[in-house]
Amino acid sequence: MNVWTQRALLAALICLLAAAGAAAWVYRTLWNAYDSAQTQLQSRSERLDGVISAGPDIEATLQSLRDNIQPWLRPDGEAAQNDTQQRLRELISASGNTLISSQVALEPAAEGKLAAVRLTATVGGDWAALARLMQNLQVTMPPLWVRSASFQRDGANTGAQGQKARITLQLEAPLVPEKAQP
Repeated sequence: MNVWTQRALLAALICLLAAAGAAAWVYRTLWNAYDSAQTQLQSRSERLDGVISAGPDIEATLQSLRDNIQPWLRPDGEAAQNDTQQRLRELISASGNTLISSQVALEPAAEGKLAAVRLTATVGGDWAALARLMQNLQVTMPPLWVRSASFQRDGANTGAQGQKARITLQLEAPLVPEKAQP
């Protein structure tokens, strides 16, 4: 074989090997990119599968939380103010006291805070009856949260009869959020 033919064949072989090496390098680079993308997608899909499979557990936990919190909140609606005020009147009369005055206002929900009914009530009665009222406010479900209480003695201490007093209460009754009501 001629020297020039050998050199031409050698040059063609080197070009062929260089092209094969470049193709192998491109293939390896693309394969690494595909493999890393596949790993990311697989881990994401596994996390999504985990969330989906945990769905019933999450629903059960949320329902349990709703069941635990529901007794502490009053139902929201158009009659929430009147119902809450009526419940306060019932507590006052059941404890043997007299409602002197009351005001009620709806406080809308704010960020991080539930909507609530705010009540201000002045109640008159003897000390024992007022103490019963305060105890009833603590154990009533859903509760009326006492924001402040101000006592004022009425009249002179007569000794034979119980001391009369007035208490001015500022109460709050949180309401169930609208989207949480079943």
